[in-house]
Parts: sequence; structure tokens; C-alpha cells
Amino acid sequence: MKKLVLVLLALLALTPFAKAMAQAPTTAPAPAIDAATAQFLATLAGGQTQAPSDLTPAPLFKSGCSSSADCPKGQLCCNLCGTSPDGNPCLSCTKPLNGHCPLVG
Repeated sequence: MKKLVLVLLALLALTPFAKAMAQAPTTAPAPAIDAATAQFLATLAGGQTQAPSDLTPAPLFKSGCSSSADCPKGQLCCNLCGTSPDGNPCLSCTKPLNGHCPLVG
């Protein structure tokens, strides 16, 4: 029992010295930039150009629904998580199982 207490005391006595002896890690110097890389980075600094006007915008995806009419074809508006903490159902579009909404467990 005395040996265990002495070992613990020795470890506790060395703790402040371990922090003082710790060294900060050295950082590597930044790599040199060659001419091709500098030219490429200069093209990025100019900013983005305007998108052509003939492109169609990407579709927006809804995170929730209020009825099956809000969902894409072949999906139903279902309560997927029971009731949220604020008392409202968690409605979301999902593929039906056997023609119905999946059961919430």
C-alpha cells in the first residue's frame, strides 16, 4: 500500500514539470509558388462571371409538405417522425409502401 501511495505522489509531483517541458510543434514553411500557380491564382482573384441567360435554374427541393399535392409524382406527404417537440407532425414527401404511408414506430 505504501508503494502505491509513493508512486502516485511521485507522478503528481512530476505533473507541473511535464507541462513546462512540453514544446510547441514546429510549422513547416509555406511552399514556394511557381509562375503557373501564380497565374492560376490570379484568375481566381478576378471573381466569378455572370452565368449565361439561357441556362435554366436548378430546381428547389422542399424539406416538408402540407399535402400529397406538394410532393413529386409517385410520392405521398407522410408523417415520418411522429410529433415534433412543438406539437406539429413531421410531414415529408416519401415513396409509399403498399400504396400507403410507412408506419412510424
